[in-house]
Amino acid sequence: MKRYSLLVALLVMLWATESMAYTIGFGNLGGSNLSAFNSYTESGYTVSATGGSWFVAKVFGNGIPAIGAGPIYNPGVSQITMTYDDGEQFTFQGVDLSSNVAGGTSYLIEGFLGGADVFSVTATINSINTFETNLFSSIENFNIDELTITGTPGDRTTSFNIDNIRAGQGDSPGCVNPSSCQPVPEPASILLLGAGLAGIEVWRRRRGVG
Repeated sequence: MKRYSLLVALLVMLWATESMAYTIGFGNLGGSNLSAFNSYTESGYTVSATGGSWFVAKVFGNGIPAIGAGPIYNPGVSQITMTYDDGEQFTFQGVDLSSNVAGGTSYLIEGFLGGADVFSVTATINSINTFETNLFSSIENFNIDELTITGTPGDRTTSFNIDNIRAGQGDSPGCVNPSSCQPVPEPASILLLGAGLAGIEVWRRRRGVG
């Protein structure tokens, strides 16, 4: 039984060190459905419309609300840019993307650090009006200070949407090598770490270790 208690404590500590992601879900997005979207800030992350024409999606999202590219029936190439606080570093871990025509929208996702291109990946939507979860494990440990997502609509596409941008805080200035990145745990992670340490202490006391 004591061994199980120690194992649980160690697992909690491990989870604490990995629980540093945050999802920008646009939950407090203002405006009415299809009103113009310009900028939105959530927990220090700011998402801004930097190309094309974006709108507030109050009847469609994963879950609702989300942001979409328009105007409807002529979306054009549209881009958003995301930053964290006053230019602090963060990591990109995934995003939910959609298109109202299967294979009708391709997305270019780019990360920058100090103006230099750190990574560039693409994603093409293969379903209609359904959000596809795009995870990018190959780049999630690279620290950046700016993220851009550019949507290019295909033939007959009339709108496309973005929701749930997943990011993590980076805390190593100039860190672009995953093996040297050392992010700082969020408050919830610190609480989990404390719970793990407390579990180990209880185990030690039961064994009579001073």
